[in-house]
Amino acid sequence: MTGVRTTTRFAVLAATLAASVLLSRDIAAYTTTGEFWSRSSVDYRVNPVNLDLPESAVTAAVRAGADAWAQQSQANFSFAYAGASTQTTNTNDGVNLVLFRNASNGGAIATTYWWSNGTGIIDADIVFWDAAFRFFAGSTGCAGGFYIEDIAAHEFGHALGLGHSTAPNATMLPSTSSCNMRNRSLDADDIAGVQALYPPRTAPPPPTAPTGLRLIRP
Repeated sequence: MTGVRTTTRFAVLAATLAASVLLSRDIAAYTTTGEFWSRSSVDYRVNPVNLDLPESAVTAAVRAGADAWAQQSQANFSFAYAGASTQTTNTNDGVNLVLFRNASNGGAIATTYWWSNGTGIIDADIVFWDAAFRFFAGSTGCAGGFYIEDIAAHEFGHALGLGHSTAPNATMLPSTSSCNMRNRSLDADDIAGVQALYPPRTAPPPPTAPTGLRLIRP
């Protein structure tokens, strides 16, 4: 039986964010959803229509957030950008979609929806709540909003099977502050989590040095 689950990233006031530093610093502070992909590469599409930025900037920022997991973790998993989409609904249709919706969802900045068949994830969609928050891309110019790269990195973490973490510097911490650029860089806790789900491929051992050779002079 196929089921759907959701998880969100929340905006948080500075006082609340400061309190999170008191949370556990254990390397195993990550959690998992109990579900993961059965393959090591998963395609996704982006509908870049939004209220704040040129569509090309949105796509580049989303891709940067998705790529963080493969580029920084050495886990045997990657998200592969498969092109633009005009789709505006998130549903279990075999299309892993990122979109910006002109609506709000309480304090959620973005929400990840994923569907499973009882043994693994089969579809995952990410919705940025565009009516409630202003989004930026890159590393400059943010004021009172959020960088897509950092929110996307968090949401793609959910899409690959990670839950929230209590490690204070983790990308998978459930809350963030405006204009935060720390989440696009994975913490050791995030890396431990994704590697637990998708263990790195082991490199073949180096060749054994030959023995019993002798020099024959001409």
